[in-house]
Amino acid sequence: MAATERTRAQVHTGLAHLRMVAAAKGLPPVTWDKSWGYRMLDDAPEVWIGYERAFFESVHHRVENFIAGILLPHQKKKPDDPYIRTVMAQMGAIESTLHLLANLE
Repeated sequence: MAATERTRAQVHTGLAHLRMVAAAKGLPPVTWDKSWGYRMLDDAPEVWIGYERAFFESVHHRVENFIAGILLPHQKKKPDDPYIRTVMAQMGAIESTLHLLANLE
């Protein structure tokens, strides 16, 4: 942000665009880590996998909180509602899949 004098949102949008352009041109993925920051590495599957796992863990955490804070109270109030039963089943599958992907060896 300091180098470009752009807002956090503008930098985020720019990086998302850069990822899509890189993917469309067959370039390596743009990854980030604490040691190096953002980078594009040609042959570094361990970096790509680490980035992907961190992403899955982050999304898993958000889904887990959404289930606990929003869906479970809805389910407790309306346990026979077919909508919430379907949502809970699907979100449980999503949560389980994200957990698996974040911890896959």
